[in-house]
Order: sequence, then structure tokens, then C-alpha cells
Amino acid sequence: MSMNRRVLTDGETAVLTIIQEGYGAHNTVDKVLFSPADEAVMFVRLLNGMSVVMANLSDLAARRAAGTISSDDEMKITLRLKV
Repeated sequence: MSMNRRVLTDGETAVLTIIQEGYGAHNTVDKVLFSPADEAVMFVRLLNGMSVVMANLSDLAARRAAGTISSDDEMKITLRLKV
């Protein structure tokens, strides 16, 4: 992962918000990494520090925008959250 930083898109921010609501506010924007392809990814962690899922915020936001993830509830399922 590169150390390049950029502002998250609205879609990426929406995915991050769902992550924070489900897994905790400690999953902050400063924990987001950027791939060489400029994709925003993060290792989502529980409060105890255990990593539960790696989320590609860019891909999830694109899938939400395209309708292949049709709702916030479906996004939660994709992120292994209870609906």
C-alpha cells in the first residue's frame, strides 16, 4: 500500500460510516490506506484490536453506486454486520 493520501469520495465515506456504526468509531479515516491503483482500503477492527474484515471502500462504493449492492442493509451483510 502506498502512503499517498487523498480525500475519500462521498461513496467511500458512506461505506466508512456504515463500518463505524457497526464496528466502532475507532475505525477512523486515518486508518484508510491507498493501494497503488488509488483504491481506499482498510482493515476493519473490533475494539479489542482484532481485525475482522478488510474492506475495499472504493470497490464497495462503486458496487453500491452501480446497484449490485442495492441497499445499506446489503452493504452491512457484505461487511459481515448483523442487519
